[in-house]
Amino acid sequence: MATPEAPEAPEAPHPPAGLLTTRAVVPAALGLALAVTVWAIGLPAGPSLFGSSLADLTVPTAILLALTGLWLAGWTSTTRESWRVVDIVTASVLGVAGGFLFVLWNLSWPVVSGALAAFPPASGIGVGIWLLPGVLGALVIRKPGAALYTELLAAVVSALVGNQWGFSTVWYGFLEGLGPEVLFAILLYRRFGLGASLGGGAAAGVVVGLLDTFVYYPDFSPVFKAVYIVAAITSGVVIAGVGSWALTRALARTGALSSLASGRDARRV
Repeated sequence: MATPEAPEAPEAPHPPAGLLTTRAVVPAALGLALAVTVWAIGLPAGPSLFGSSLADLTVPTAILLALTGLWLAGWTSTTRESWRVVDIVTASVLGVAGGFLFVLWNLSWPVVSGALAAFPPASGIGVGIWLLPGVLGALVIRKPGAALYTELLAAVVSALVGNQWGFSTVWYGFLEGLGPEVLFAILLYRRFGLGASLGGGAAAGVVVGLLDTFVYYPDFSPVFKAVYIVAAITSGVVIAGVGSWALTRALARTGALSSLASGRDARRV
């Protein structure tokens, strides 16, 4: 007499889109813990790096650790698609174009900031231009690392051409790119609509707002710092968020993004 076959074990459910898996808790918690530790203890004042005292890099290092942990949390929770040649070329074009946009804005910045000198925290409304390449790169390429790559490349181009901030432009660009990269990683690189774009711009605004208030404006009062950060976030949302979304749709309509998912989706809308 044949014995009945044992029933097959039910297939484990897949995690819902947009939610992080439990294994993501480890890098997120570790990154945040290290960031708080560095922020609380501080880096030593003696050694210097790229012409800056390590103590002056305490806040940037803490932000880097926190963002890296959060990015790894999202990155480990999603499938990693490899970049194609067309992705690399397109992201490089966007990054270089963003770099020359930076050059123009760098030249204009003394006039803009001078016009806002009566209320210094208001200068935060102009930082969104420097955040645009990262969000735009993420919306167009739609793959892990796109926001970081395009923003960093734009910053490198700006530094090579020359500006009033020197090498700090490069590590600033790295952190500014990590801001939206974290946001899209948390969304598991599955959402690239207007809401995600606004979130990416806001994330970049938070990063640059914190950096500027601690690195360039340490003498601001707490109220001025808060106003500056809010202005930076608003600028990130409006200029980098709305601007990148509008630019992506405009580029898609020309057919320039036909080989990318962003171009195909825009044609279906």
